[in-house]
Amino acid sequence: MAHTLRDQPRLLARVRRIQGQAAALEAQLVSGSDCSAVLQQIAAIRGAVNGLMVAVMEGHLTDHLVN
Repeated sequence: MAHTLRDQPRLLARVRRIQGQAAALEAQLVSGSDCSAVLQQIAAIRGAVNGLMVAVMEGHLTDHLVN
């Protein structure tokens, strides 16, 4: 998958942001945060993962189907 190697710095930056969001979610759960804050964090993580998937799929489609 040449596109994942080419886009590696950008993809890794996304993954690291997701890791930070997951750590924040864990901290919220440990501290007993309000459920609305927990749900908001989960939605943010889901959006970040979806964005990562779109970036990888875009590279895949471009490299393997278009080119």
